Amino acid sequence: MYIGSFLKALFTPRKIWCSIYFLLNLVIVFFIFAAPGLMAEAEVGHWVGMGFIGVAVSMFFTFVSLSPLGEAYVRFKERVKQLPRNEQTAWIYEMFDEVHAAAREVNAKISEKVKLYYKETEEINAYAVGHRTVIVTHGILRFSPEQIKGVLAHEFGHISGGDSDLDLGINVSNTILMLFTVAVSAVVSLFAWILSMAFESLSAKAACVAVGGVIISALSIVYYLWIKIGKLMINAASRNDEYAADAFSVNCGYGEGLYSALSVLDPSKMRSSFFSLLSSTHPDTVSRLEKIRERINAAAAPDKEAA
Repeated sequence: MYIGSFLKALFTPRKIWCSIYFLLNLVIVFFIFAAPGLMAEAEVGHWVGMGFIGVAVSMFFTFVSLSPLGEAYVRFKERVKQLPRNEQTAWIYEMFDEVHAAAREVNAKISEKVKLYYKETEEINAYAVGHRTVIVTHGILRFSPEQIKGVLAHEFGHISGGDSDLDLGINVSNTILMLFTVAVSAVVSLFAWILSMAFESLSAKAACVAVGGVIISALSIVYYLWIKIGKLMINAASRNDEYAADAFSVNCGYGEGLYSALSVLDPSKMRSSFFSLLSSTHPDTVSRLEKIRERINAAAAPDKEAA
């Protein structure tokens, strides 16, 4: 399931830039692991094999991140707890079960094992993790039942689209790049220090240390810029994912509730600037509301014609 969902996300058109960045990351990981063989002028089969081991390591940890084990780690880090089913929570579970059933009617591949988790914060938020986790905050429970249903359907839309899959894959490969950057910086620093010991003059010693510092700084800058580029691509894909999750909520029949919830969250009519959008994971609310209304009207049109 997880491999299939990941591959589906990888080849989803709206995630194209995110997919390109992920694949380029894998190429970099390949050459990081192949580098020792290349520098030693080993046979092609040897260094190519080492490169593919690096890719396999990256993919292994990616799929672990996508698994229930990975979701459990995120829940632990987020300090959320599963909402118990009892008389006090019956009202929220009635809505959750209703939306879950509606979401599975739209996409039968959504797991039956999706569970509802709770975060004790007044922040108004809800989010999905992986394929079996939906988290709501205490703050969002102040919404009306229809608004909550709309938000829940939106989160099931993220699960349906496997929207966290590529992000996790990129985070894993970026972690490998970070470890490589730290390791190379440590080796360069050590080599510069050892080389400086071979000279007696202070100027020569200082030159060795300075050259080492320049190399480390250049490597750090390249790593920083590469991560920033990845962040921009992830944000672009994330904004497209939000539109897709909104559409899923409408398809489930909860578009009006989502429209109302977003209107409460951001009552302003201001559009986001281009530069503010670059650093945002969400589109501006005005654009989202317009598209939701268009989809609601389009979905209602056949019913009007039939009447």
